[in-house]
Amino acid sequence: LQFQRPIRLLHPRIPLYIVPRGDGVFMLGATQIESAASSHPTVRSVMALLNAAYAISPCFAEADILEIGVDSRPAFSNNLPQIHRCGNVIRANGLYRHGFLLAPALAEMVANYLIHNEEPEWLTVNPES
Repeated sequence: LQFQRPIRLLHPRIPLYIVPRGDGVFMLGATQIESAASSHPTVRSVMALLNAAYAISPCFAEADILEIGVDSRPAFSNNLPQIHRCGNVIRANGLYRHGFLLAPALAEMVANYLIHNEEPEWLTVNPES
């Protein structure tokens, strides 16, 4: 199995990405179960991830699992990013699982706000405390 670039499976029930790390090692990710953060992966999320990988390539059936981890995604309740300004501090957060794709656009919004005074779509201004 030789993927040269990351692969993203855009499926409404089974989000998945596969990132080649070299030497036949791949990182699989993007399972999603909206619940309280957990310190351990659930059987359901691991099975969904491995089934999706197998659907992409049956070669994953015989692969060794080197590591399994779990983490939280930075998200707000509507899963949209937000830009907050409080005095001289600007925070851009909540890119959720789309950070890799949205970070450049969000950074451009903040830069245009600072340089050209263009108000970003996701801006919330809080009065200074």
